Amino acid sequence: MAYLLEAWFTWVIPILLSFVAFFVARASRIASHVIAILSPLISLICSSLLLLKVLSGEIQLPFQQGIKWVVGKGVNIELGVLIDQLSLVMLLVVALVSTLIFIFSIGYMKEEPDIGRYWFWMCFFVGSMQMLVVSNNLVQMLIGWEMVGLCSWALISFWYKSTAPSPEPGFATEGEYNAHCGLKALVTTNFADSFFIAAIAMIGWATYLSFGKPVFNFLELSKDYSWMGILVSTGLLPLFALFLLSGPLGKSAQFPYNEWLPEAMAGPTTVSALIHAATMVKAGCYFVARFFTTVWEAIPIYPEIKIFFWLALGIGAFTAFLSATQGMVARELKKVLAFSTISQIGYIFAALGAAGVTLSGIAFASGILHIISHGIFKALLFLCAGAVLHVTHTKYMDEMGGLRNIMPITFWTMLIGALSLSGIPPFSGFFSKDEIIRVTTFNWVVCVALIITVAITTFYTFRMIGMVFFGKKSQYLLKLEEEGKKLHEAEPVMTIPLIILAALSIFVWLLYPDIVSFLITRFHGMHGHSISFESFLRHAFVSPLFAISIIMIIIGLYPAYKIYITRTIRPEDVTISKLHSLLRNRWYWNPLYYWLAERTRRFAERIRWIQTGISNINVAYMVAGAIVFLMILILI
Repeated sequence: MAYLLEAWFTWVIPILLSFVAFFVARASRIASHVIAILSPLISLICSSLLLLKVLSGEIQLPFQQGIKWVVGKGVNIELGVLIDQLSLVMLLVVALVSTLIFIFSIGYMKEEPDIGRYWFWMCFFVGSMQMLVVSNNLVQMLIGWEMVGLCSWALISFWYKSTAPSPEPGFATEGEYNAHCGLKALVTTNFADSFFIAAIAMIGWATYLSFGKPVFNFLELSKDYSWMGILVSTGLLPLFALFLLSGPLGKSAQFPYNEWLPEAMAGPTTVSALIHAATMVKAGCYFVARFFTTVWEAIPIYPEIKIFFWLALGIGAFTAFLSATQGMVARELKKVLAFSTISQIGYIFAALGAAGVTLSGIAFASGILHIISHGIFKALLFLCAGAVLHVTHTKYMDEMGGLRNIMPITFWTMLIGALSLSGIPPFSGFFSKDEIIRVTTFNWVVCVALIITVAITTFYTFRMIGMVFFGKKSQYLLKLEEEGKKLHEAEPVMTIPLIILAALSIFVWLLYPDIVSFLITRFHGMHGHSISFESFLRHAFVSPLFAISIIMIIIGLYPAYKIYITRTIRPEDVTISKLHSLLRNRWYWNPLYYWLAERTRRFAERIRWIQTGISNINVAYMVAGAIVFLMILILI
């Protein structure tokens, strides 16, 4: 059978071009730009060709191909590709958003001397994510999963050589702080992944008992669910569900792993856009969606697996509310957007969790729609933030202000992103977010948490817009102008991607009925059906939830407008000091984690003396351990 090269090229080409861009950068900076942009662009072209082949009927979904990779006694693991409705939509989103971010990078990173290293990790990041998306088995997906984590570490700590003063106490230089932030992301996500890997191993064990060999292929796992019966009968299913969800929670920065993402803002803003909009944090969402497509037919047979989706539902709703409150008081522009990402990903987890709990194809589709809309408007917001930081040379919003007339393109495009993030109709974020709220009405606690978060989201979003673009110029900006640094609009190579993303934020919802119909054709006999454009609009606007959402938007918008746009109310006049302190300290979760890390370090220091490195002593430890183990067996 001929290989479907478009599917393979979606991830192979970006990985190969990452090496080419790195070496070419030493000879020609312009050539490295061209090669780097070709990386996601070729992936986008290949993904588009795949879509055309699917729509023409040339490819029947689901479609998979594989190359024998690991073959041995009882082991048969492929290096393969799986094209279905979910992977195809995700391939297109990742490639499109990444291409625009790469184009923006030409202007944003034009003064970066180490551009080869930057392009290597950016291209490798996109290739790793596309490999993860298109993988047809868990082992290959895990490899892409860890490659994505490695890239995020390298890019978050990209400016580790910076000798500027540290923005945070406790660090000698900004470079040391940046390195710490990258390491924090790596340690947190790898800790979460350790449980994830254990869950994958449990699948291998259960399938070995069921089929006589470990099976990791998604389509094979969905054909015979006897492996899940083993997990149920042994009582391991709750532990399996918890371990399996740990990886996605870590990658997507959901509670309790949510504290690494705000520090990820230490990297270049283009990196932040890529992590938040197209890669890394979307990997966790994608796996939850992929697991749902794999086991949805097993849920009526083994309803115990719903614990996985109940956890995703509850944790997602809680994280959405928690991180939204943290964004209300953040001082840094990019950190507001970071808290926003964590919160919006919580909506996606809630939707996918609701899909598993209620077996609803519409709930599943609403989660994927929010992946699309969030990917677009969050890339837009981050790139607008990058344009502002590029011109003002500060990341603090209280050192900005009055930029509306100086940077009109950035202002209007960022306002469009803000309207979409706030869920204001008819922007794309409204349709996906309101549908998520609608599919969670079966659980009033979750639904109320998500509705309240709408108001909080609107408040911190327009607080951000007001502090950056309205009011008078800050003393910091006036001083910059006195020093001869003229404030100006970003250059065209940066504003063109902003305009494209803004247009998508306005009009992409027109495709939502077709996308929903396309996605739910994957589920035969499930609650969900093909929907027309008219019924889609009726469903969105003629509903009590629509009125409630509008009320919550007004509740959030009014104080933000009064305090930060018209500035007729002073923030200090309405601030509750204890609540403000709680939110500024991130509900004290972040200090708690550092406290636990410090106690762990001290404990390790105290027991380090037993690790002498002398072989005789190590053997003695092994013998003593074996004796203790045998004694326990005898006593049992």
